[in-house]
Amino acid sequence: MTLSGLDPRLDQFRQRPLESPLERLRYTVTEANLLRHLDPAPQQVLDVAGGTGVEAVRLAALGHEVTVLDPAGAMLNLAIETAESVDVGERLHVVQAGAADAPEVFGRGDFDLVLCHNLLHYVDDPAEVLMAVTAPLREGGLLSLLGPNPDFDPLHAVVRDLDPDEALRTVLSDRPAPVGELVTALAELGVTEVVRYGVRCVSDLIDLGHAEDPDFLADLTRLEITLADRMPQLLTARYFHLVARV
Repeated sequence: MTLSGLDPRLDQFRQRPLESPLERLRYTVTEANLLRHLDPAPQQVLDVAGGTGVEAVRLAALGHEVTVLDPAGAMLNLAIETAESVDVGERLHVVQAGAADAPEVFGRGDFDLVLCHNLLHYVDDPAEVLMAVTAPLREGGLLSLLGPNPDFDPLHAVVRDLDPDEALRTVLSDRPAPVGELVTALAELGVTEVVRYGVRCVSDLIDLGHAEDPDFLADLTRLEITLADRMPQLLTARYFHLVARV
């Protein structure tokens, strides 16, 4: 079942005014990437640092059981309210704790999929967090990692900011290489099957006013889903997205 075939209230949720069109596009493309790997049968999903539950509610609407793990109670309350507003409250659960607490809060093998999106670039030791969030995964389960891609920065500087000097400084600087570091950390955990996607390969380079046009945004979304696994576009996308089988 696709999201377009669900209750129309879900469509209203997907277009909440607090989210920009490009944020909604990010969720859609990330979800499309995941669905290439995820068993369509109901799965047990853990959304680490899932906040307001945007991605969790989308997956719950597809029939999966989703637990949002986050230290912020106010965020979790909003996730519950959102899930209930689109009649998926019975499939969304919340736990107030940090990512590092996952091995103590959950049992090994509790989940088929763990999402860890937009978190690892904020922590001091990504490898340590990876070890914690993979602990509750079953053997053969999926881990989804998403974060900002520094290789996008030169493009943004010259195309959007019209600042070639800044683009050159960015190119010549000692930039982090998060994807390589994460793949290495995963290998040290025994994970070798990793697929890389790009999210928002071209969208952040256009006049953002165009994204307010629903028809244009729909066309742009189809393009982004197609580009997500295409070289070389995925290497310079705004976000990297890794899907690993543990």
